[in-house]
Amino acid sequence: MNEKFSNNFDLLRFLAAGSIIFSHCFALSLGYANVHLFDWHLLVGQFGLATLLVISGYLITKSWEKKPEPRTYFKKRALRLFPGMLTSILFIMFVIGPVNTSYTLREYFLRLADPQTWMAMPFYINGWAIGIFTENPVTYVNAPLWTIPFEFMLYVFVAAFGIMGILWRKRTLLPIIFSTVLLWAVWYDNPALNKIRFAAYFLIGSYLYVNREKIEYKLWLSALLFIPVIVFFKTPFMFVFALIAIPYFVLCIAYLPIGILHKFGVKGDPSYGMYIYSYPIQQTILHFIPAIAVGQLIGLTFAAVIPMAYASWHLIEKKALSMK
Repeated sequence: MNEKFSNNFDLLRFLAAGSIIFSHCFALSLGYANVHLFDWHLLVGQFGLATLLVISGYLITKSWEKKPEPRTYFKKRALRLFPGMLTSILFIMFVIGPVNTSYTLREYFLRLADPQTWMAMPFYINGWAIGIFTENPVTYVNAPLWTIPFEFMLYVFVAAFGIMGILWRKRTLLPIIFSTVLLWAVWYDNPALNKIRFAAYFLIGSYLYVNREKIEYKLWLSALLFIPVIVFFKTPFMFVFALIAIPYFVLCIAYLPIGILHKFGVKGDPSYGMYIYSYPIQQTILHFIPAIAVGQLIGLTFAAVIPMAYASWHLIEKKALSMK
């Protein structure tokens, strides 16, 4: 059997991307100022992001093991991330922007060509520079793009550890993971810096791959690991215990021997396209229908994004990956 279709990673990525879209529907409708740390819908999205990073850490480490050659490794990583991301930025510049801007088309493209626009906060993150989504509860254009350079940096760490020959020492990653969690605790109240918690999920995914032969995955144990998460719900300790429970759960589900789930990705992998296109589409819906109910926003978003994500896979991502 094709190794790709002997696990449930494609399904998990799809569900994780979907949970992030679901969470963003609430955040973009309410405004970030009205979303709080322990709101259930925010936690759903964070669970999704954690899932994506665990899978990434696990599979990227596997990729380095299969061919530990930096040039090939980084070519593969770049071909997976950047063609899709750059296409999404072009989509924002030439579709989302002209449709939503408060400027005339002439003014819009003049601003787009102005170096000051590019030197300001990236316009694809915040729409003020080109006059888009300025009346929405949130003015960001495609906020999830922050994770792409963040994740690429983690790819660099994997390669560096591999080149130094320390990646395959079974416990090498533990002090690095511990240090990451410690930094998160120090930066807990800093919204810009406390995102380092998500790096821990990637590193734990990597650790689980390195130690895969020693770890057994049991559903009953996965359920037990969530007990302290529930006991300490709405406290910072919840996030600490989640760093143990979520990665184990993700790998447990990934290797459930259910054939029909293995075949989820036969028609393609839309998860990345869902991730990079959903936010500006959600913002566009809110721009034209500001009073839309959250449930309706969720339905319209998925109806628009899923076909677009499959198109992105077949027209952009799959072709880029064939150049590996």
